[in-house]
Amino acid sequence: MGFIDDDEVRQVREATDLVQLISETVVLKQRSRLFWGCCPIHNEKTPSLKIDPATQTWHCFGCGKGGDCFSFLMETEQMEFPEAVRFLADRAHIELHETGETGPTRSERERCTLACEAAKTFFHNELMRSKEEGAAAARDYLHSRGFSSDTAAKWQLGYAPGRGRLAAYLNKQGFSRDELISANLAYVNDRKQLNDRFFNRLMFPVDDLQGKTIAFGGRVIGSGEPKYLNTSETPIFHKSSNLFGIDKAKPQIVSTATAIVVEGYTDVIVLADAGVENVVATLGTALTSQHVKLLSRFARRIVYLFDGDAAGQKAADRAGEFIDWSSAVESSRNPIELSVAVLPDGLDPADFVAERGAEPLREIIDGAQPLLEFAIMRCLDRYDVRNSSQKVRAMEEALRIILPLRGSVTATDYVNLIADGLGLEYTAVSQAFNELKAPAAARRTSQDQAAQDASTESRTPDSTAAKIIDADRKALQAEHELLAYVVHDATLLDELDRDLACISWSDEATSRMAGALLAVEHDATPQEVMDALRTSCDDAAQILSETTVEEEDHGALLKRAQILVRSFHKRDLEQRIARLQARLQSGGLSAEEFDKTFAEVSTMQKDLLELQRTGRLTIHEQDGHVEG
Repeated sequence: MGFIDDDEVRQVREATDLVQLISETVVLKQRSRLFWGCCPIHNEKTPSLKIDPATQTWHCFGCGKGGDCFSFLMETEQMEFPEAVRFLADRAHIELHETGETGPTRSERERCTLACEAAKTFFHNELMRSKEEGAAAARDYLHSRGFSSDTAAKWQLGYAPGRGRLAAYLNKQGFSRDELISANLAYVNDRKQLNDRFFNRLMFPVDDLQGKTIAFGGRVIGSGEPKYLNTSETPIFHKSSNLFGIDKAKPQIVSTATAIVVEGYTDVIVLADAGVENVVATLGTALTSQHVKLLSRFARRIVYLFDGDAAGQKAADRAGEFIDWSSAVESSRNPIELSVAVLPDGLDPADFVAERGAEPLREIIDGAQPLLEFAIMRCLDRYDVRNSSQKVRAMEEALRIILPLRGSVTATDYVNLIADGLGLEYTAVSQAFNELKAPAAARRTSQDQAAQDASTESRTPDSTAAKIIDADRKALQAEHELLAYVVHDATLLDELDRDLACISWSDEATSRMAGALLAVEHDATPQEVMDALRTSCDDAAQILSETTVEEEDHGALLKRAQILVRSFHKRDLEQRIARLQARLQSGGLSAEEFDKTFAEVSTMQKDLLELQRTGRLTIHEQDGHVEG
C-alpha cells in the first residue's frame, strides 16, 4: 500500500454518513437533531456518546474521545489511519489511487464481486427453475432439511450444474476468462479448457458486510468428495476473516451484543428461521483472531457453539489453540467475552432446534462456559490426575494455555482454577507458572495421546514439579490416614464431623469417602463404615488399605486425628489467603472488589492466628458452614 492523496481522504470523509457508520455497532436514539448512544470505547450503561450529523463529528462526554469517521474507527477498531481510510473507501465504493500501490486494484476487486453476484443469480435460477435431475435432487435435499422455497429465496440458495454452463453464462455477461479464474468460479484443466469449479452442488452464497456476494460454499448432492467445497482465496475473499451470514446477522448481533458462531451453513439458516438470528458460521476453518476482530465490532460476547458429535468434540478440543492471541483481547479497552457451548446427545444445532426448539438452545447459549475455563477443563480431563506424574503433566499443559496472559488478573484467576481442579497448592502452581518459559508446541487433542505420553519413560521433573509430586503424595497419605482412623473408630465423628465437612480434600475420591463418613452412624463397626465408603468410591478399600492403623486407644486416635485436622485447616487457610493476596497484587480489581478481597484476607489471617493459638478453626456462616 502507498500514500493516499489528501483530496481522496476528503472524498471518503464526505461520502461517509457518520450516523449510519456508528449505528452499525451502537444502538442510537435521536434527540432533537443529535443522536446519542452508549460509547463502545469504555463500556458505559448511560448514553454519553453524541453524534452531530450536521458537522459529521462525534464526542463522548464519558471518556473525552471524539473526532470524525476515521477517528471513530481508529478508536473502536484499533485501525491505523490509512487502514480506516481504505475501509471507508471500500464501503463507499471509492477507488483510491495510492502511490506505489501493489496487489489487485479496486476495479479488479469490483469485477470479482460482480462475477460472484452474477454467478449467484445463475445458481439460484438453476435451483428454482431447472427440471434437471440434479436440481430436483437439490430441492429434495432442502425439503428434507425443512427449508421452504421462501427460505431458499431469502438466502439466495442455488444449484451448480457444472459442465461449463456457469462459465458460458458468465462469458455472455461480459466476464473474461481471467476474471472467472480470479474469482475462483472456474479453472483451467490439463487440456487448457475452462471448467466450472462447482459441479452438482447445492450452493450457499457468502456475502460481505454490505450484502455483496464474494464467495460460495457448495455441498455435494448425493455421493462425492469433498462433501463441502468452498471458494479458495481470491482478491475479495479470505476464509480466515469472512463469516457466512454476517450481513444478515449483524443487526441482531448489535442489538443483543452477542454473536453465536457455528460450523455449518445449514445451521445458520435453520437457527435464523427459528428466531435465533445473531448467528454466523466459519468457512471451513476454525475461529480465528480475524473473525473475532470482525465480530467485536458488533458484539461484546462471542459464543462458539460446537456440535455434540465426535467431530464437534474434536473441534472443541482444538478451541484451546485459539487462546494464544487472547492476551491482546484481554488487555484491550473493550475486552470480548469468549465462551464455548457443546450441544448434548451428539446433535448439531439444526437437529437440536428441530427436535427441542429454539428456547432450550438459548438456555445452552446463555450458560456457555468461558473459553479459557473450557479449554483448561478439557485439558485436565484428558489426564488421570490420581497419578502424581500425570497430574504434573496436566498442570504444565493447562498453564501453557494461559501463558499469554501472565501478569494479569485473569491469569491469577485461572491459576486458581488449575490448582483447584488438580487439588494442588496455589503457591506451587503459581511458582510453576512463573517458571514456565517455552511456548506450547503441539497441544494434545485426545485421551489416547495423553495416555501414550504417560506410558513413555518419565522425564526428570524440575524442582517445582518434584516438589508438587512429593507434596501431593504426602497430602493424600495424610488425608487417607485421617479417614482410616475414623473407619477404625467411628466414635471419632462425635468430635470431628464438622471438621471433616470443612476440609478441602486433595482429590475427588477422598472427598467422596469423607462425605460418606459424615452419613454413617457414630457407633458403626469398621466393616459397616467400609461398606458405606464402597458405595461412594469403588476403590475405597484399595485406597485405605495402604494406610496402617496400629493404635487401638480412642483417646490416642483422637489426638492424632485432631493434629491432622489442624494441619489440613492450616493448609487450606494458607492456600486461600495466598490466592486472594495474588489477586490483590496483580492489579486490575475495582476499588469495591479490592476492599472486599482485602477484608476477606484480613478475616482469614485472623482465623489462621486463632487456629495456631487454640487449635480450633473459626467456621463462618458465609463459608457455607455453621458458626463455630
